[in-house]
Order: sequence, then structure tokens, then C-alpha cells
Amino acid sequence: MQTDPEPEAEATVHTVTVEASSTHPEDWGRATARALSQLIQEIIATTGTDPCRDPEGLDVSLHIKAVPEGEAITVTWRG
Repeated sequence: MQTDPEPEAEATVHTVTVEASSTHPEDWGRATARALSQLIQEIIATTGTDPCRDPEGLDVSLHIKAVPEGEAITVTWRG
């Protein structure tokens, strides 16, 4: 008898975007920190655990896009 494989659970994806008011990379620290903080709080609210305390750490992707007022900084976590 052949059984179908178990369907793989889809990874949870959380994304946060904030805007930096400068086009200079050295000025993006505060916006990046704010995006990471919001992302971590969102993950904790959803999963009940702090992903930074996971032995494997927290892997995120970072995307930066020009907007008229500066830069949009997006961080994404695929749990």
C-alpha cells in the first residue's frame, strides 16, 4: 500500500517596512533598528517565543528601495 507524503507546512512570513528620511546609508541605522524591533514584536505576538533566543538565531532578509522622501527599509523573516 502506498501512502501520500505528508504535506509540508508553509513557512510563516513576517515583513515590516519603515522609511528612512535620508538617502545616505550611514543614516539608516535608526530605521533599520525600528524595523527589526517591530518584526521581533510581531513574531513574538504570533508565535509566543522570542526568535532571538532560538539556538539557531534569527535569519532575516533586508531590502532597501528608494522612495521620494528617502529609503524604504524592509526586513522579512520566514519562520
